[in-house]
Amino acid sequence: MKKLTTLIVAILFTGGMAIAQSNDATVDQEGDNQVATVTQSGATNNADVDQFTNNSGEQEATVIQDGTGNMATVSQSQTGGGNNGGNDAFIEQIGTGNISTQTSIAPQSQSGQDLWGLQNGTSNVLTQTISHGYTNSLTAEQSGSGNVATQTNSGRHSHGEVYQDGSDNVAEQVLSGSNNGYSFASIIIDQFGSENYASQDMTGSGSSHSINAEIYQDGIGNDAFQTGNGRSLSSELTQTGNDNWSTQSLSGQGHGSVVTQTGDMNTSTVTQSN
Repeated sequence: MKKLTTLIVAILFTGGMAIAQSNDATVDQEGDNQVATVTQSGATNNADVDQFTNNSGEQEATVIQDGTGNMATVSQSQTGGGNNGGNDAFIEQIGTGNISTQTSIAPQSQSGQDLWGLQNGTSNVLTQTISHGYTNSLTAEQSGSGNVATQTNSGRHSHGEVYQDGSDNVAEQVLSGSNNGYSFASIIIDQFGSENYASQDMTGSGSSHSINAEIYQDGIGNDAFQTGNGRSLSSELTQTGNDNWSTQSLSGQGHGSVVTQTGDMNTSTVTQSN
């Protein structure tokens, strides 16, 4: 199979005594077994990677940015019958005010889509989306305050994880799909700090369906929501600290809810319905 490897090094523009830097990198690939790498340093950088294949092999994309006000976008798309390797995307951003977007689209029979985002700084935004496929994996890691992480996954037997260390952070996960019983499906949010917000929404059905949702929060004044509609949904929520608040609401059959709160002035609500 033909292998395309693209390495883009952004051109650095400077003018006079200006300190601000602005780099732009664009990679557009169509074909077999694609690999793209973008590395940028400085402020207000922009990286855009688009990869497409018609059932012709896996795709890999890596974007590394060091600075402030940067933007990174990776879009991977496969069509056809699948069974030819998954998509693999990694974005790392160090600095403040950065935005990261990762999107993977694959056939129903395509396994192994993997999205990983890493941000270190404040006021960063990370969005990850996987459509279709199975045994998908999404991982978001953020260190700092005022960060936002969003994961949306509609593939079967999939896993999503968000890890945030800092205060005033937001984490949201949406997982849908049917017959997730094979190695089930799971979503996890783990937050360390105060005034954080966590939300999980899960839906699905089928004879072997199962989804596990877990939220862990350690700090003061945190909020957590877990909602679900379907079959054999399991929600677990653990909060350590004072003045925390949680809500679980599950509808359907065969659900389980667990809430553990350690500290003072905490509030919890659990609602289940068939």
